[in-house]
Amino acid sequence: MRPATAEDEAAMVELEHASAIHHASVDPARWRVPEIDAIARYRRNRRVADPDGGALVAEADGRVVGMVELLPRGFTADAGAARMPIPSVDVGLSVAPEWRRRGVGTALMGAAEEWAHEHGASRVILDLAAANTGALHLYERLGYEVHGLLMDKVVSAPASNGPGGVGSPALESYAHPRITGVDRDPESVPTIDGEKVRLRPLVEADREALLAVLRDPSVVEVWDTRGAELSADELIAGDEDWTVWAVEVDGRFAGSIQAAEEEDPDYRHAGIDIFLSSAFQGHGYGTDAVRTLARHLFEVRGHHRLTMDPAASNARAIRSYEKVGFKPVGVMRRYERGVDRNFHDGLLMDLLAGELR
Repeated sequence: MRPATAEDEAAMVELEHASAIHHASVDPARWRVPEIDAIARYRRNRRVADPDGGALVAEADGRVVGMVELLPRGFTADAGAARMPIPSVDVGLSVAPEWRRRGVGTALMGAAEEWAHEHGASRVILDLAAANTGALHLYERLGYEVHGLLMDKVVSAPASNGPGGVGSPALESYAHPRITGVDRDPESVPTIDGEKVRLRPLVEADREALLAVLRDPSVVEVWDTRGAELSADELIAGDEDWTVWAVEVDGRFAGSIQAAEEEDPDYRHAGIDIFLSSAFQGHGYGTDAVRTLARHLFEVRGHHRLTMDPAASNARAIRSYEKVGFKPVGVMRRYERGVDRNFHDGLLMDLLAGELR
């Protein structure tokens, strides 16, 4: 544990981005996932607005793996305010997904309490989403108690078409905000049946099964190097540019398949990615899942070309995709970083409408 420095800012922006992904996955109606540059700009503005704040970071193996940011509150109050001024420090905690549940959050909160005491505060306060039960359990274990409630209610638009009614552009833009980076309405994701598998919307209740698959050594070798927790958060939160399905075999969770759609009419196509637990590999389930989604993208979504980009060394995956009709286009040199932190070649494959097998 140590005070944060200016050199830590890039890592702290990444931690805040990972925290946003997690919050959007557990409470998508109230949280979104801003772009990295927007988070960096927001943090700069926040430092200007709260110059008395501080920050501590947790470091492991030379890398920042967690942070707690601290803002003094309540040291003074207007004489007309009924609420008693209580010198406090408002804290915000973020831990890298792969370091959660390993004591980092507990250690950071302990350091935050020491910082608060040294700066004359008598309390540490925090707020969190009610859906963030993991954080709630951590804080309760550390002795924090609920002392207030933030309540809200969705307000329906009035029936009138007059000023401020349904026909009001201002009201329509407010009542139907465009939340970028999050698309978690399961009803917008169709369930699709193949010969061997069922593709259905991936939901929060799949988290534990999804984490187990993402931690499967055969999946770790070819999937996201940032760790299972962050991958699960991103997949469950979803994104406006790609759609995520769970792959089921006889009602059992086998893995996930995703489609990313390029809607620019000059370059319109869709890409497919997939991972399955080792227990479901080598039985034709992956081939059937890819074929089932490819047919949906051609026949329902109206695409004329699909792509996949397996590791050039992943011979089993390449054979599976060739069975569906995908053809090698070319090797993309040093395309993707692996768990060994080296960049490896990828193979671009594509499939045109009419070539599906």
